[in-house]
Amino acid sequence: MKSLYILLAGALAISLNACTPYEDRVTPEDPAGMKLDFSVTQTPGYDNQVTLESNTKGVIPFWDYVFGTTKETKAVVILPFAGDFYVKYSAYGSGGPKTDSVKVKVSANDPKFFASKLYHLLTNDAAGKTWVWAVDVPTGYCHGNGPGDADKPAWWTVGAAGLKTQGVIDDQMTFDLNGNAHFAITHNGTTTQGFFSLDTLNQKIKISGADISWGNNVAYNIIKLNENEMTLVQQGDGWRNIWMFKRKGFVF
Repeated sequence: MKSLYILLAGALAISLNACTPYEDRVTPEDPAGMKLDFSVTQTPGYDNQVTLESNTKGVIPFWDYVFGTTKETKAVVILPFAGDFYVKYSAYGSGGPKTDSVKVKVSANDPKFFASKLYHLLTNDAAGKTWVWAVDVPTGYCHGNGPGDADKPAWWTVGAAGLKTQGVIDDQMTFDLNGNAHFAITHNGTTTQGFFSLDTLNQKIKISGADISWGNNVAYNIIKLNENEMTLVQQGDGWRNIWMFKRKGFVF
């Protein structure tokens, strides 16, 4: 039996499954006679927190909850984004793997998960924020490299003319928290979609499925991030590659 529970006012609410909401359903037997029995329980008042529990006897469980996986028989996980998501459950028994899923609804982005102000500054939350090259910085150079502690290009320097030569001067990058940690870059009229992960403790950002404009496909250190400016660096031993961006519409 698969079920989803939301505990409200100390009572056990009705179960939910992927195909027939608010109804208990016994999953079909496989050739070996295995019936799936599992539950997905959202915490009252904090429905981003979900308890996964496998009750199927004699199997190895595997959970895919969109933002991660686990093999635990019972696990407490976080779904950080608002939206509707499918939690997939697989049981590996003598008759082979058998899989089912339930649909869960998360009411809001997790305020605990996104407590760091870096998320808001980078993305403007679910609304999204678009960044472009900071071509009008006072120095005139928004890309290049320099010493290991540089906060602006110092050795090799690139301004508007160099960006235009490379064909990247009009690139635009958008970050948002609308259902996932989305990243998108528009280059020469083509938009490539990806995702980002933010290490708020070490102030690093990693893009997957795409890259920043004229990037090096690395994890970037964030050395400046405010409402209007973002400076990323690739940190080396005694050197840095530097990218300086600004919020679209901002003028220095």
